[in-house]
Amino acid sequence: MDVITAITKERGRLRVVINEDSEVLVPVSLFRERPLSVGDAIDMEEYDQWLLLRQYRHALDRAVAFLAGRARSRREMEERLLRSGYRPCTVEMVLFKLEKEGLLDDADFARQWVDARSARRMGRGRIAQELRRKGVSAQEAEEALEALSEEDQLEGAIALVEKALSRVPSGEDSRKTAARITAMLARRGYGYDVAREAISRVMESTEE
Repeated sequence: MDVITAITKERGRLRVVINEDSEVLVPVSLFRERPLSVGDAIDMEEYDQWLLLRQYRHALDRAVAFLAGRARSRREMEERLLRSGYRPCTVEMVLFKLEKEGLLDDADFARQWVDARSARRMGRGRIAQELRRKGVSAQEAEEALEALSEEDQLEGAIALVEKALSRVPSGEDSRKTAARITAMLARRGYGYDVAREAISRVMESTEE
């Protein structure tokens, strides 16, 4: 049996510390239904099941609301629900339901993310990095990134170069300008070859 070692209240819920090394966030309404006290012995497996029956519907509603703004990756959804205080077993059940209903799909999320970020002139490298951070598998990310053509990437880079050149101080050394713009493109995820080609085309056009 585990032991409750601390209980603190915060924003309509209570943080219940178990064995001084793990914690459970319990809504006040559920805490009133089943009060707990410091020093109480608690069977966490049984308590998790008790919470699951009461948390599931609320957690599912919150998950659907979280999806209203845009598609989410499985990891994003999992982290959001865990931060909200739902128990891992509750979160896993919600994720299963969302995937079963087609509301949570990493492959579809990756495609939407690639479309949205490329429209904001982000390069392939930056988008790939973002997908990794969001927990999308390497295979699903690569499949989504295949939709990015080299020409599309070049057009995005050219647009950024043109915008950057319009802000260049009068009389600035062209090599310094090119280096600064190359660094900017790299931060946005464009590869060196794409950056060099974009700068070259815009420079040539400007000189003409």
